[in-house]
Amino acid sequence: MSAPPGQDPTPWELLRAMQQMRDDLRADFAALGARLAEMVTKIQYEADRRTDEVRIKAVEDDIAQMRRERDTERQEARSVRRLAITALVAPIAVGVIVAIVTAKLGL
Repeated sequence: MSAPPGQDPTPWELLRAMQQMRDDLRADFAALGARLAEMVTKIQYEADRRTDEVRIKAVEDDIAQMRRERDTERQEARSVRRLAITALVAPIAVGVIVAIVTAKLGL
């Protein structure tokens, strides 16, 4: 306001000041409305959390299934190795035993 100190503002100056305050308030409320529009409600937040928990649970289940499959494959591989070693060692052992028995019997 441009009134000298000690002099009351004119009605027009008061009106302009009130209009300016009103315009400032409108701008502030518009900015606040825009910020509130960007926020999510508690219901939406909880729904998103539940969805995330379901996804995480699914990933955890997939990881657990993969671990079980890997353990099963390891056990199968171990069994196959045992069979392969037995298949190689058994004929040699039988051959050695037959050689020893035939040597002792003098055949």
